Amino acid sequence: MSHAFPRTLTLAVLAAALGVSLPACSLYPFGNSTSAFNMRVGQCVQLPDDSQVSRLETSECTDPHDGEVFHIAKLTDATLPSEDEMKEKAKDNCTGAFEPYVGKSYEESDLEVTWLYPTTQTWATGDREIICIATSMNEDRLMDSVKDSGM
Repeated sequence: MSHAFPRTLTLAVLAAALGVSLPACSLYPFGNSTSAFNMRVGQCVQLPDDSQVSRLETSECTDPHDGEVFHIAKLTDATLPSEDEMKEKAKDNCTGAFEPYVGKSYEESDLEVTWLYPTTQTWATGDREIICIATSMNEDRLMDSVKDSGM
């Protein structure tokens, strides 16, 4: 089962201002957060309780965490896709990028996929990214990076 979290408008401007890349695991110590508009592949995160997200708590990938960003898809649509179209694009992009990052097909994996995607408000500010996050299928916390893990 995959879950989707729309992003909110709260920090749309921050995405353009912050453009640093991160290595395979987040450099931020546990308890820090980053804008949902500034996510990078390899960041390990705690998933929010809210259905709309503007910030995510980040952690080292060797500390307990809920998920890891494994792909960021750039949308090229001229207009905001419908909710159903957005979910289909997220599913296609995230499951397609899963095996090259994790080292095992999504269908055979012990991991689940969730994603962040633009809302009407964030689309209007230029948000065109779907953020793919690998999580534990059984809701256990992850204790290491999922990159090349074969999980």
